Amino acid sequence: MNCFCQNIETLTEVRHFGNNPGNLKMFIHNNFPRKTSPLPLVIVLHGCSQSAKDVADLTGWNKLADINQFIVLYPQQKFSNNTGLCFNWFRHQDIEKNLGECESIYQMIAYVRKHNCIDSNRIFISGLSAGGAMSVVMMATHPELFQGGAIFAGGAYKRIINTPKGLFGKKDISDEKLVKDVREQNPSYKGQYPALIVYQGLSDPIVKYNSMKALMYQWTGIHHADTLADKTTSSYLGIEDISRTEYVDSIGKVAVILYEVKNLGHKIMIKPGEKEDEGGQTGTYGSNKGYHSTYQTAKEFGILKK
Repeated sequence: MNCFCQNIETLTEVRHFGNNPGNLKMFIHNNFPRKTSPLPLVIVLHGCSQSAKDVADLTGWNKLADINQFIVLYPQQKFSNNTGLCFNWFRHQDIEKNLGECESIYQMIAYVRKHNCIDSNRIFISGLSAGGAMSVVMMATHPELFQGGAIFAGGAYKRIINTPKGLFGKKDISDEKLVKDVREQNPSYKGQYPALIVYQGLSDPIVKYNSMKALMYQWTGIHHADTLADKTTSSYLGIEDISRTEYVDSIGKVAVILYEVKNLGHKIMIKPGEKEDEGGQTGTYGSNKGYHSTYQTAKEFGILKK
């Protein structure tokens, strides 16, 4: 049995990465700074009350990065922006292209691309909760950057926005409006939008099932795919609580994947251990379901060497 024992603690802060209108911090895990062949890049956004290190430890992305040779970027929120340390995925001034936190994250990605040999065809983004919602923001505002994203307990772009009177939840928003909100960020864009992976705990008390449905409607619509499942696998990989559903676009490519997980709250699925397909930490945001969702996400992204 192989033991993939790697140093997963190393995060380096980059203090000057470009314009920072959102006043965020930037951390990077990169054990291949002199690599001359193009490497994949994964951007990971933490949830509320977390830090970059917290989400790195929770998910186990750094271990996979060392084994499979890719770079991980961790934007981090500041208390002065949000006292809950949540990314402001609902504030107009932080989710429009070229503005606020959205622009800060874009500048971080540009910095990593400038100072490392990055494969522009293998850039991915993933996030939990508020970080998942902000990941959707990034895919909506900069679709040309990403090949795919994985959203853990996140929500659709602009379904809930900040107004002068507070938070406005557009619970009755139409599917057409959900799609239009994304397309309006890049009205002349004719390229492919990122593929989407959605993880939804069916016992999640914070991100309800309807929020997941809105996200699914938005991204199947973006990909010109219908909302009828093309393939569903129950008891995925032999785990009774997990089902996996695929939605195919108009040219037959899998555009959206949905994981629905019974008996899972507002957490990600992890599988503690030292093998490559094991990792992560249990706790506030991690539940041991015998399934390392970070490893499976990297597999879906196509960035594992094996």
